[in-house]
Amino acid sequence: MHIIYKEISIYNEKANFMKNIEKIVFLSAWIVLTFVGLAEPKPSNFYFISAIEKFSDDYRFEGLSSILINDEELYVVDNGGNHIYIFNLDGASVFQFGKEKGIALPIDIFVYNNYIYVSAEGKDFIEILNMRGEKIGEIEPPYEGFAPGKMAAIEREGFFVVDRKSLNICAFDRDGKYQYKFGGRNLFKSIGGIAAKNGKIYVSVMSADPVIRIFDTKGEYLTGFGHIGESDQYFSMPSGIKVDDNGNIWVVDAFKHRVIGFNIEGKRQDEFGKSGNPKEDLYYPLSVDSKGDMFYVIEKGRGRISMFKRMD
Repeated sequence: MHIIYKEISIYNEKANFMKNIEKIVFLSAWIVLTFVGLAEPKPSNFYFISAIEKFSDDYRFEGLSSILINDEELYVVDNGGNHIYIFNLDGASVFQFGKEKGIALPIDIFVYNNYIYVSAEGKDFIEILNMRGEKIGEIEPPYEGFAPGKMAAIEREGFFVVDRKSLNICAFDRDGKYQYKFGGRNLFKSIGGIAAKNGKIYVSVMSADPVIRIFDTKGEYLTGFGHIGESDQYFSMPSGIKVDDNGNIWVVDAFKHRVIGFNIEGKRQDEFGKSGNPKEDLYYPLSVDSKGDMFYVIEKGRGRISMFKRMD
């Protein structure tokens, strides 16, 4: 009998040990799942509405590079197709001009004082066009070797142009007169995009930290945030940047296929494009602009303009 009781005791000890192991495993799994859940980003408030696939059957996109909203119209630069396309904010085609007006390899565009300003590859000046796409003048290069690229304008103040060769940011007044420059390759290394809003200049840098740098209109550095890295919390290829009417900063990350919004302090507000329905995902986005709750994104990978709506 003593032997039987001893065996029963040993069996009970083993059973209790296994139950404790099960509890530990369950508790560990619960802790891991809890922290994973906390680490996951909150669901996006953005919903895919539709996509603009072409201007018309005769004018198809061949290499979109930049996008701009002016009043109630959407201006799209087609670098590969040597065209500027204009749509309304619902995506309906409005007007186009290109090779027949002298447009060749356009890079970027902005609309200022009812004129269209275009930078292009192979040209050391900025073309000035009327609203029919007819050339009426040009902004002369501020120095030898100037290669205008990405541009941004501040209403009633002037505009800023990235020199693709030197990576200087050149400031012009509202009449197109050159004022000064700042930056250069020693500071930026590379530039993805530039935005201007409320007396500040915002620059996205593709290969050095901080990724987002903010300057005043005299070129004085104010603040910066963001880093390049593999983690989901970092940038990979910040190719475009815009600032909305509420002062939020929207950065396009081409290699991570998403658009991320930040407040002025660099706190992440929202993002969209990196997961969900493959038809609605972003695929190598390059440029973004917004009007109210509507966001428009150029996708290099699909050669289209995707329209998203923010639902707060």
